Amino acid sequence: MNVILRIALQLLGAFFILFVCIQTIAIVTAWLFWPQMFLSGESSGFYEIFVVALCALLFLLSLLLIGWYLGKPVYVMMVWIRCLANGQYDIPLHGHEIHSRKRTLKLPYAVYKELFEHLRMLASTLRRNEEELRESEQMKREWIRGISHDLKTPLTYISGYSAMLINSEYSWSAGEQKQFLSIIQQKAVHLQELVQDLNETIYGQIPLKAEEADIVELVRRTVADVSSAPWATGYLFVMDPEPERISLFCDPKLMTRAIRNVLVNAVVHNPEGTEIVVRISQLVDRIIEIQVEDNGVGFNETFVNSGSAKTSSSERSGLGLTIAKKFVEAHGGYFIISSKPNEGTSISIRLQAAQS
Repeated sequence: MNVILRIALQLLGAFFILFVCIQTIAIVTAWLFWPQMFLSGESSGFYEIFVVALCALLFLLSLLLIGWYLGKPVYVMMVWIRCLANGQYDIPLHGHEIHSRKRTLKLPYAVYKELFEHLRMLASTLRRNEEELRESEQMKREWIRGISHDLKTPLTYISGYSAMLINSEYSWSAGEQKQFLSIIQQKAVHLQELVQDLNETIYGQIPLKAEEADIVELVRRTVADVSSAPWATGYLFVMDPEPERISLFCDPKLMTRAIRNVLVNAVVHNPEGTEIVVRISQLVDRIIEIQVEDNGVGFNETFVNSGSAKTSSSERSGLGLTIAKKFVEAHGGYFIISSKPNEGTSISIRLQAAQS
């Protein structure tokens, strides 16, 4: 039933009840105070004045009653709208004040039940939008923080190789100089890609540009890249040569960043001489497992698993593993850490292989 029609019918009912009340009170009063009027059938001037005064009084009382009946819910809705404007989405009354035990609106709120329902839907939508905006802003901050962290890796390469080139104590051959400059140029391109990623629009999730890639070759190149860095020369990298090729639908750039962060983390937070072993295997149900193990100092895995990894060098978990974990989970994969202080670390990345 239409809201206006319902209000009109309720007002009509109220005026009918008012009319009946006036007639009843007038008849009862006349019977008590002017009984001869009923016996003779003649009206009295006092009776007519009394009826007019009674009608006026009851009319004023009914106006007040109708104003309260129709105005109280309107006032509650106005307060609720003001709360919505201030970011407070709950109705400004306790539930038992406006709802019956059957969870239906009490009178007089039931008169505007459609409006209350629409306000409730509006409050729910505004709350959901605010939560989505908060999540999106949080994702943007984490995305920018991750890129800022990953910018350190190519900068370290550029700084290291440029320092080697300008070091007067060594005389590099033309081939070596060309190799160093080639690496610097590659890392400069990597820097440009990371800067471009800052302009990515984040809508609540990490943007993926998935394509079919050979995950074995991707991991092999990443291991070769990290192991050849000047700051990683004191570490022993070992990669299992099997299998030769496994296809995977992924974002190659983000997956490379994830694996690089795991390898860099194993280097940065372990002493020289640490052995870092990388294995790739295909499990049942086309599950690909990438394992990175080291015999280093280990760490408390709680920091990464809880998503509260610290960035200080004293915490082996570091921001890099947190970033890698988010990238892997964005691909629908699993990031499993097994580590204890002074017992080494094993990190397992599990992903779904592409259909052959």
